[in-house]
Amino acid sequence: MIISPRLPSRVIELGRRVRPSGTSALAASTVLTNLVRLISTIVLSRLLSPDVYGIIGMIVSIFYAINMLSDVGFQAYVVRHQHGDEADFINSVWTIHAGRGLLLTILGMLLAWPSSILLAKPEIALPMAVSSLIFVIEGQGSLAQFQGLREGRVPRFALMGLIASTSQVFICIIAAIFLRNVWAVVISMIAGSTINVLLSYVLFPGKRRSLRPDKKVAADLWRFSRMIAASSALTLVITQADKLAMSRILPLDQFGTYVIASTLAAAPAAFAFNYASTIVYPAVAGAWRDGAALKDAYYRCWGRFFYAYSFGGGCLIGGADLVIRLLYDPRYAGAAVYLTILAIATSLLMPVRSMENALVASGHPRAVVELNVVRLTWLIIGGIIALVRYDAMLLVLTIGLIEAPAYLYGAWKMQRLHLIRLAREASVWLTIGAGAAAGAGINGLARSYLPSL
Repeated sequence: MIISPRLPSRVIELGRRVRPSGTSALAASTVLTNLVRLISTIVLSRLLSPDVYGIIGMIVSIFYAINMLSDVGFQAYVVRHQHGDEADFINSVWTIHAGRGLLLTILGMLLAWPSSILLAKPEIALPMAVSSLIFVIEGQGSLAQFQGLREGRVPRFALMGLIASTSQVFICIIAAIFLRNVWAVVISMIAGSTINVLLSYVLFPGKRRSLRPDKKVAADLWRFSRMIAASSALTLVITQADKLAMSRILPLDQFGTYVIASTLAAAPAAFAFNYASTIVYPAVAGAWRDGAALKDAYYRCWGRFFYAYSFGGGCLIGGADLVIRLLYDPRYAGAAVYLTILAIATSLLMPVRSMENALVASGHPRAVVELNVVRLTWLIIGGIIALVRYDAMLLVLTIGLIEAPAYLYGAWKMQRLHLIRLAREASVWLTIGAGAAAGAGINGLARSYLPSL
């Protein structure tokens, strides 16, 4: 394939017209979503006991495992495919999507009781069985939102996530006021999935989906996604090893404290994942389809929101203690140390996930597997050392630093493909460092002038 040194004029015009509104909408959606979640965390931590967070943390980890083991990359497949705008093609993909949702619900219900025995937490069995309904509900969602990403309709995509997550939080608070137990969260999870499905049809109107089995589409989807499936299986091990190990070792209240820190660290991470998949991936995939300069397309996606995320991630590293003291009562004070460490990985997610999506969009799907092998190797080495020393904090440190070796490998891979600019990469690390210094400074001032906080 011959790479043109300049982007085609229509691609440049599309980028100028779509990208600013797309990134702004994505950033605004993430900020508002996290603001709502922040308020809900303050309220819910006073309505619900730490053991509820422990139960939900276990269920979410198991569901994440089920979801990742069956991940075939529907969004990436539709966005990149040449026939992604055709109704028959989308109906064929939707048929697979809906069938997967039904199977996962059945699997989740079947695993509820064995999981409660394996984790020695009988409290999770019934809530997990009921919560499994979210899979079959989400399987009914329209895939038109993925078509919208091809056309640059990122604002609507962001709005869908904002409304669904905000509604779920609101329902959870109302339910918690009356129930004061884990069922408040279960109800909100099911309601949130239902609202998300409805919005996928309302915000992206079109023809109604219909069953259309197609063996050729199924085979093509598997050929495209087998690397993604392998990567997802590795991601499962990498991201859930700490939670599963600690849920077995720690009592529910202490595990709930760790879940709080993990949840806070993951809050800004959602923006990094969404940015990489909805901004970086379509831009590089579009350049790949048109034979344009991939490096230009990739770094054109680096803007103020990219750097704002990196700076904010650094602030979270330095100011984790202040965040916990502001949001929670003394029962959750232990979450500060966890958050400081986990925020390191959070701050690196933007450049690492952007690299990963750029490599896949440019025709190198093996990169996602390779990056996860690097992460897994790091996790195994750190995990073995932590096990030998019987040191839970060492395991947390391994998780917190897991994106560093992945970044180095991704940068090396990008360099080999002549897709990297070292000066731009260095600027991200400097931005994270500046954010960490700022966060530590603010935390120090707060301790000096507000010692009772």
